Amino acid sequence: MNFIERIKELCRLEDLSREDFAEMCGMRYTRINNVLNSRGHIRIDELEQIGNAFPEYKHWIVFGVELPEAGQISPMTKHESGN
Repeated sequence: MNFIERIKELCRLEDLSREDFAEMCGMRYTRINNVLNSRGHIRIDELEQIGNAFPEYKHWIVFGVELPEAGQISPMTKHESGN
């Protein structure tokens, strides 16, 4: 799963529309929609905004790896645990 697929999976599991996701991250909907549709590349500042909006997922979003001992999980783990 690549970065874009992880963002889409996060939105699906958290039941977020792209509009909701963009608002939570402080981004414009058109910008995040373009990135998620492969019509643009994510910038570092945008990656930081996403990480700030979803701090428990930031390592998974960027690297695709969980570090539960550091509080870094994926949305799948959160939903499996029932939280």
